[in-house]
Amino acid sequence: MSIYLKQITIDTPLYFWAIDLLSVSFPVEERRDGDLQRKIMEHPDYRLMAIADGDTAVGVAGYFDAPQFVYFENFCILPDKRNGGYGSETLKLLTDGLNKPFILEAEPPADELTRRRIAFYKRNGMKENPYPHIQPHYRKDDPDLPLVILSYGKVITQRQYDEFRRYLDINVDVKNNRR
Repeated sequence: MSIYLKQITIDTPLYFWAIDLLSVSFPVEERRDGDLQRKIMEHPDYRLMAIADGDTAVGVAGYFDAPQFVYFENFCILPDKRNGGYGSETLKLLTDGLNKPFILEAEPPADELTRRRIAFYKRNGMKENPYPHIQPHYRKDDPDLPLVILSYGKVITQRQYDEFRRYLDINVDVKNNRR
């Protein structure tokens, strides 16, 4: 396995494939649809990447490469490629040599799937943070969704979390007409 990341833009053939994979991998409140996804693609910090193994796309990663941290927003591997090491290799690729916090959100461990997801992230060097957190809203009518914050290598400070939250409120959250 020799994976790499390939940037996706709205005019590349992989764009609609990536959007379809995100839509089957995440519930509606945890992803953008249509116009909102096209709009966020214009954000200077946002990256939508195909996770590729040779000539084959095996997954999608969406993240914000902000000046003070990387916010790893969405991450999914094709169902028939899961448990093959692609997720771990992708996280390693993104975190190796990174000199700023790498932050992601995950559902609290409430059932077998969410417990396994948190365990996967922890096996791959992510640390659970103590800060109460609500996911940014992708639609104005989305309910609040409490999530767990994880960061690579070490827990972020309260100040770093506050900067992260401010960034999300300004750049990601649409509930209060911020975007």
